[in-house]
Amino acid sequence: DRIPSEFYKNAPDIFYEGLLSLFNYIYEVGCTPGSFSKSIVFPMFNRGEINDVSNYRGISCIDTVAKLFTGLLLSRLECFVEENNLLSEFQAGFRRGFSTLDNLFILTNIIKLRFLKRKQKVYCFFVDFSAAFDRINRRALILKLFNLGVSYKFLSVIKSLYQETFAAVRGREGISQFFHVNSGVRQGCLLSPLLFSLFLDDLPECLEGGVRVANKVFNVLMYADDIVLLGDNPIQLQRNINALYRYCDQWGLSVNLNKSKIMVFRRGGRLSSKERWVYGEHAIEVVNKYRYLGVLLTPRLCFKNHIKERVVSAKVAVNSVWSGLISQNVVPSSKKFLLFNSVSRSIACYAAQIWGYQRYEVLEQLLRFFIKKLYSLPNITPNYMLYVETGVDLLLLFTLRMHFNYCLKVLNLPQSRLPRILALEVIKQNAYWFGSWIRLAEKYDCVFSPSINDWECWRDQLAALIVRIRTVHREEVIASARASFRFSHYGQLDLNEMLFSF
Repeated sequence: DRIPSEFYKNAPDIFYEGLLSLFNYIYEVGCTPGSFSKSIVFPMFNRGEINDVSNYRGISCIDTVAKLFTGLLLSRLECFVEENNLLSEFQAGFRRGFSTLDNLFILTNIIKLRFLKRKQKVYCFFVDFSAAFDRINRRALILKLFNLGVSYKFLSVIKSLYQETFAAVRGREGISQFFHVNSGVRQGCLLSPLLFSLFLDDLPECLEGGVRVANKVFNVLMYADDIVLLGDNPIQLQRNINALYRYCDQWGLSVNLNKSKIMVFRRGGRLSSKERWVYGEHAIEVVNKYRYLGVLLTPRLCFKNHIKERVVSAKVAVNSVWSGLISQNVVPSSKKFLLFNSVSRSIACYAAQIWGYQRYEVLEQLLRFFIKKLYSLPNITPNYMLYVETGVDLLLLFTLRMHFNYCLKVLNLPQSRLPRILALEVIKQNAYWFGSWIRLAEKYDCVFSPSINDWECWRDQLAALIVRIRTVHREEVIASARASFRFSHYGQLDLNEMLFSF
């Protein structure tokens, strides 16, 4: 409708009252205006051959007033779903209080807990659906919503929105003719993510077995259409792959085998000839690295490769803003460091809530790279000089804060939440990240109570641990500076006064 959102934000109250009356009327009669079912698709080029339509991602725009209406429907549907506990704990996509970090936390904890036992493996099939949102059978969607107990009045509105939908494509020469769209949830509609999650939520009921950890069986993790099937042996995983095949055949979904891969998480060794799987009649590739929810995973669950990739991307981000802002002498150094933190650090430290309990030298090198580039310093500049002259902290302190805060947040979740269940098991076993907490406290001679009964004290104890690590590091760089033969002037300065932080 070409009406910007700002028009509705700044409209007078009398306009809102009229709009509300219209929305109530639409809901009562169960019939939406025809304009609500139209959208304009803007094709966004990703990469590859420019003339290949598969290399474009469509961004659909619908009328703003239609978004307002579907936003109200979404609020009503969310309340209904939460009150009736309709979504499985294994589905974390587009839910309040859930995030991609939760699924990463669950998966990594399952694997690490399995590693505590000798020769234990975790078999994972990472599923990539082909245009999952566009393939949803709309009649099947209405049927599933009905079976979940969604009211007839609400279903009438959904039917009206999906009965006759049209789309047009905007290109260089203008907008195409509108064409009919008869499948999939609507792109650009606020309801679509939740409708998709509800459609796929019965998948766990079709699966069997799984990995037993903390007296709970895990056979699938879902974040919208990002699906992982889990098994503790090859036969069990194949059975669940077969179940997924039947499910997709029944409900009209399609798995993209070019992007769907299997990874066998293990502490070492090679795979046997029996560790092979098929989807239908097609073999599934077994890989040694896979990107799941933005994190590069490996069979031994080592995050070094992930961090190396993130550091490369972070350096590209630094260079992209260098000439326009960072290289300008009129910009204070403090602002340049803030920009580094906002752009590069945030890229490099993605998912530090999961892996941030350890120090990675390649991550610290990123900060030192930035300092040397900022002040045009030679590559042979001693590390202690960079820390003494700038007063910056290790990036380890930042990742530790992210990790500690997330884990403490997990412990505050309801008892039924999967991240909390696994976190308590890790604490009980003194394993994985919790074992690292204990070792860090011992290394830096800090008080830490490992009993779960004292977890409410952990926030203060972990904060004190971070302060201690910071203090020890500063003492070490000062000692190195004072011991320097080449830069002997440091021995005559009060370096404690020099140290400051941007």
